[in-house]
Amino acid sequence: MIPGRDEWFFRSLHALLAFLTPRRAPTLARTGVAAFSVSILLPLLVSWVVVRPMAHVVATAATDVQVSVLALPPLAEPIAPPAIPMQGSAEQPTPVAALPDQATAVPGAAHDSVVTASWYGPGFYQNRLPCWQWLAAQGLPIQFLPDTWGVAHKSLPCGTMVTLSQGPNTITAPVVDRGPYIAGREFDLSPRVKAALGCADLCTVVMQIR
Repeated sequence: MIPGRDEWFFRSLHALLAFLTPRRAPTLARTGVAAFSVSILLPLLVSWVVVRPMAHVVATAATDVQVSVLALPPLAEPIAPPAIPMQGSAEQPTPVAALPDQATAVPGAAHDSVVTASWYGPGFYQNRLPCWQWLAAQGLPIQFLPDTWGVAHKSLPCGTMVTLSQGPNTITAPVVDRGPYIAGREFDLSPRVKAALGCADLCTVVMQIR
């Protein structure tokens, strides 16, 4: 029941009943009241009949909207993040075989070869010899002195024993220094070795390496 409209309905019905009472009014008045009542009742009846189905349609539409909202498509599956390798599971690099250390030594003169030797002395005395560690291990002075027994060579290891021959003289001395740094010379002789061989400033000697 709709408030207001149903009240007008009952009032119009009451007026119609009053019209049917013969003692109330003349016929003309009763006819006008009847027409008035019908004009009021007819729209009320029509509106009452139309409003009821429309309410049902609105409710149905609301239900349909609700169903359509609930029927949304499912969300896409989340993309899994890339797997991060554990600290201990990393691939170990393939070991590469180390190449042998091929040190290229500066070749000296061949055995029993004839070489040129020079000598050195004043101006180098008291200098520490490059082979001082070998000399210290042998208990010998590590400085270059007038009586140092040894020769200088550019590449032979410290302590290498070298036999030199000059005419009838032959000596054996260790390598204790580096040099000479003049092209064409193989050895620098200490003053003592030079004297033992009987060499001048430059001499040709036969070299042998032990």
